[in-house]
Amino acid sequence: MRPIPHGGNPAEARRRYGLGDRPLIDFSTCLNPFGPSAAVLDAAQAGLERVGEFPEPGCPRLTERIAEFHGVPIDHVVVGAGTSELISLIAQSLREVLALHAYENGDPAMAVSHMVEPTYGEYRRASALNELRVEAWGNHILTWSQDVFPNPAAGVFWTGHPDNPTGRAWERATLLPLIDASLGLLTVVDESYLPFLADEPERTLVQAVTSRENLLVLRSLSPIAAIPGLRIGYAVASPDMVVRLKQYQDPWTITQVAESAALAAVDDLDARQRVVDLLSKETPRLTDRLWNIAGLRPAWPDRERPVNAPSIANFLLVSLSETAWTAPQVHEALAHQGFLVRECSDFRGLEVGALLTGPDKLIATQGHLRIAVRTAPENDRLIAAFADVLSSEPPR
Repeated sequence: MRPIPHGGNPAEARRRYGLGDRPLIDFSTCLNPFGPSAAVLDAAQAGLERVGEFPEPGCPRLTERIAEFHGVPIDHVVVGAGTSELISLIAQSLREVLALHAYENGDPAMAVSHMVEPTYGEYRRASALNELRVEAWGNHILTWSQDVFPNPAAGVFWTGHPDNPTGRAWERATLLPLIDASLGLLTVVDESYLPFLADEPERTLVQAVTSRENLLVLRSLSPIAAIPGLRIGYAVASPDMVVRLKQYQDPWTITQVAESAALAAVDDLDARQRVVDLLSKETPRLTDRLWNIAGLRPAWPDRERPVNAPSIANFLLVSLSETAWTAPQVHEALAHQGFLVRECSDFRGLEVGALLTGPDKLIATQGHLRIAVRTAPENDRLIAAFADVLSSEPPR
């Protein structure tokens, strides 16, 4: 199976479009636009002094600090080299368990990996590599209700909270009853982008794990602390599930530098609040400005301009319609103006020509782009570039 494309690769964009060393403002990755804090950088530097030692397996210091931060027992936490490693470990750990369960019940179809697409591609990839049959539904991204939930008999259900690339977050009061009604199903809730939401405390499911065997919550420090190069994520799950994940995990996957920086990032609440304050202003402002550009529309309920934006992540999914430009063409044109956005045709359901489904609606599109929300000056420059590109004729 081919690797899943991701954002955050300006070097590849420069090669593809012949940009040389041209600077690019990266809107393709959904990271804290302020970058790593001074405290995190200082801690990473201090970690370099210990690179002559083997990392302690299991990262006990970081595991303990994460457990304290969330108020959960330490045996509910496992640290990994980013959520991507943990997603792979989850699929590996379920492979034999679900196959055996399906065999014992005489129903091979029970060993299923469920997801609503478009979504983060690593869920499908990890499932396929571990021979879990994928069952996916289309995501009605023009509505904010999420009424699709799989058969509760067995398997795993993956969902972002908020989801990538749609940016939609669940209501806790909606999701928990569905989980509780599906005891034979492991629900994996990926909260990698939830710390960017001002109402995170009311939405997180981390504490709910301690009373549920069938819930696992993923978290990543890469987006909120802007340290994707250090690869730090963690899972909060039942003690039995944590043990199973550790059985499949290689030793020493977390470096001394990464652990040191992560310890500082967990405690750096001021840096978190700074970006949350920024996004509470910039996300609705950027959304509103995008509605003024002909041919470009945020993927929004009923395609009507919102008065108050619902709680979404630090990125926006936009569709191209009623324009001759396709998403790949806009992606290239913006790159030549110094901006890198995430072109989404490799997401299932967001291909050029795909139909967006909504209440009594089918809307043809020219593709989709995902745009990170950055600082006000950077956002204004991107809006101007979008307006310039879409007011001209596309290349032939």
